[in-house]
Amino acid sequence: MDLFVRTSWEVALTPAGEQLCHDARRLLAESQATLERARRADEAGRRLTVGFMLGTDMTAVVQRFTDRHPGVEVRFERLRWWNHGQALRDGRVDAGFVRLPVDSEGLSLLPLNTEPIVVALPAEHALAARGSVGIADLAGEAVLRYAEATPAWNAFWTVDPRPDGSRPRQGPVVHDMEEIVEYVRAGRGVVFLPAPVAAGYARDDIAYVPVGDIPPGQIVLAWQAAGRSPLIAALVDSARDSVRHGTGPR
Repeated sequence: MDLFVRTSWEVALTPAGEQLCHDARRLLAESQATLERARRADEAGRRLTVGFMLGTDMTAVVQRFTDRHPGVEVRFERLRWWNHGQALRDGRVDAGFVRLPVDSEGLSLLPLNTEPIVVALPAEHALAARGSVGIADLAGEAVLRYAEATPAWNAFWTVDPRPDGSRPRQGPVVHDMEEIVEYVRAGRGVVFLPAPVAAGYARDDIAYVPVGDIPPGQIVLAWQAAGRSPLIAALVDSARDSVRHGTGPR
């Protein structure tokens, strides 16, 4: 079987040679894909990517997991209010320590702990020196809103509607804590935050005052409901054990 035709000017493939070249490229691509799938499967047994949101405390859970599985590499990825559900569904992270509300379609959720909610006010605000406030004390205040968040997220984290059925006045839209800090200190709006997040942004010109009459925030461990891997199952078990023994997230 001839694969090449040679002349004094060139070397060309015969029809049989063209077919062999075509099939060889396909087989090479398939073999490379097979090797890549094998590499990923091998890494899946040795690596776990864990997502987290700002201020969530996952130290005890991850430490319990690594004590039980010392050969597994644990990687961390920061999640935001606009992508925490999608990052779990598309496999960017294997599991995540996230705040509710989250679009839970296709996800399993394990409640871990609750967080007090505070309101961030300019230090010179009339309510800034209070030990706590009620939501009614904040009537009329413009409330910062979270950019690209789901309606459920903004409804909860702006307390909209209020217990009396009223709606808060909408303030500027924010993308991160740095923008939140600047808008609050400038008097452009107040914002409701989990107490652990506020603790990480202590400033002389901002007061964080507990809000006593609204539900606390909820931290959950979330993962894809279908196809849970042994490593994800082990992380979930570590989280359950940590909660059971009182060493889980605080």
